Amino acid sequence: MRLRIEQITLVGTSRTIHFEPGMNAIVGSMSGGKTATVSCLRALLGADVSVVPELRGRTLAGTVLVGDRRFRIVRPLVTTATAMVEIAEVDGRREMWRLPASQLQAGYDTTFRDWWRDVLKLPRLRVPRAPNDDRSPLVPVTISDYLMYCILRQKEIDSSVFGTPDNYSKNIKRKYVFEILYGLYDPEAAGLRDRLREVTTELAALTADANTLERILLSTAFASRAQLEVQRQETERELIHARQADVNLTGNINLTEPTTVTLRERIAETEAELARIAGATEAEAVSVTNLRELHGQLIAQSRRLTRALVAERLLNDFEFHTCPRCGAGVPARGDEHTCRLCLQAPPNLPAPSSMAAEQDRVIEQVTETEELIARSTHRLAQLQTALATQTQHRTELGAQLDRAASTYITDQADRIRTIAAQQARLEEHLARLDDGLALHDRLAGQAERVAELEREQDDLNSKIDATRHSNQAVNERLRKLDDAFEAALRSFDAPRFDDEPGSYINKKTYLPVVDGRPFADLQSQGVEVLVNVAHVLAHQHVALNDHDIPLPNLLIIDGISSNVGHEGVDLERLRKMYASLLHIATEHVDRLQIIVTDNDSPPIEGIYRPLELSDTDRLVPMPPAEAGDEQLADVPEEAGA
Repeated sequence: MRLRIEQITLVGTSRTIHFEPGMNAIVGSMSGGKTATVSCLRALLGADVSVVPELRGRTLAGTVLVGDRRFRIVRPLVTTATAMVEIAEVDGRREMWRLPASQLQAGYDTTFRDWWRDVLKLPRLRVPRAPNDDRSPLVPVTISDYLMYCILRQKEIDSSVFGTPDNYSKNIKRKYVFEILYGLYDPEAAGLRDRLREVTTELAALTADANTLERILLSTAFASRAQLEVQRQETERELIHARQADVNLTGNINLTEPTTVTLRERIAETEAELARIAGATEAEAVSVTNLRELHGQLIAQSRRLTRALVAERLLNDFEFHTCPRCGAGVPARGDEHTCRLCLQAPPNLPAPSSMAAEQDRVIEQVTETEELIARSTHRLAQLQTALATQTQHRTELGAQLDRAASTYITDQADRIRTIAAQQARLEEHLARLDDGLALHDRLAGQAERVAELEREQDDLNSKIDATRHSNQAVNERLRKLDDAFEAALRSFDAPRFDDEPGSYINKKTYLPVVDGRPFADLQSQGVEVLVNVAHVLAHQHVALNDHDIPLPNLLIIDGISSNVGHEGVDLERLRKMYASLLHIATEHVDRLQIIVTDNDSPPIEGIYRPLELSDTDRLVPMPPAEAGDEQLADVPEEAGA
């Protein structure tokens, strides 16, 4: 995939760097900021931010070409994993993104780091952190891992190949990326390995659980399943007999103790009769009270009628001529319609005959009421007597029932307790036996599951082994890589050894071997630099000629001449290395971009230099000097003194 950096800018400063297709060289003194520039390029490409203090907190903007699409990226140079990165497509579909740098946040479905991996069409895979441990957790292969084959950092260029000996995790990722790029890491095999990891983890857990459970059972009385089954059958039989004895005892009680049943029935009948008599007594008492109130009212009415009749007969013809109070004469007053004594109109009183008839009727009612009171009083007395009698009868029946029950309990209590205790003991023992058998069932189930997982494990291992069979296309890629690596070393005129002429990539470690010597045994830092550059150049050479290798076509080399001499034969080798890089960059100018940094200008012509740094013109430019500062700078030192 074509990947070209066209321009980067330090926002807020005057520093803007334009890169060309083909080969670019950033040159300058040691403290100018060449490595800091490479750090900015790495940050622009999705790697974690690791910059010098002068760059921390600043913002980097850059334009990159990926395939046929061009993007503008703005990223703050901070180490915060959730810092937002802005991306806008130039021309084309004009898509826009605003993504967290490397840590997924709520509301986002990807990160800037993952965006780079997707836009470069690199496989999105998760690989075991420890390749030889099937239970190892899975970790993602990030854009930084793929860029190990595109960027040679200065601190590693003469010490290792795409990793460091003391960085175990980085070395593992280096090998995974190699397998992914060259087709050795089969996605189907990766899925099989993931399933194998799950099976292995579950198998280990089940085996440990089964061993623990078996040790627990061996230390208890439940060690033998056969013995548990025999004991359970015997316990079930004993429990059935105990329950039958309980049923028989209940039946015998019902047959041999009818007295208590009869007494309970008689008590129920007596209590019902008591309730009825109590209700009738209460009603009769209310009736007597009401009749007595009526009798009093009739007597009062009769007395009023008697007074009226007496007044009518005795006082009606009296005329008062003398005041009955003071004895003075009463003069004639009033008329025929008023009373001479009170001077009021006399009321219209009923005729004496009518009052006499009413008097007779009231007297008859009084007599009838007295008869009703007598009868109700007699009935109330009878009910109260019957209530007392039934209450006494209920007390006697209760005493008889208490005596009968007491006799029964005394006779049967021991037997009842014995049968109940036996049932409880048998039920508890049966429950314990069931628990023991459940443990054996669980152990048997685990054994079946373990056997099933072991069969699946063997099957997965067989399928994985089948995927490792020789692949002609993969072998051809690896052969071309060996040839390209050998050709690069010869083009550099790198020092050779006579032990085993010929250089290649070790098929187990994926590290270079030079004339039979592994990289770790080269001993010379200058030779290590040449081998590192030849190695990374060989990968680009193979990828440029094989579209199935998803390696981004970008090569950044920081400190290309580190530890390489600049005189005599060493200088000639440096020229040849530059020439080889320029040749491949020119041959594939539209597809491959190479950016190198060096303290000195390239020893050959034809290499574009987008940036030249020095101690006074550093990557982060100094602000313009104030006018007063310029005047002070022009003052001779002696005058200033």
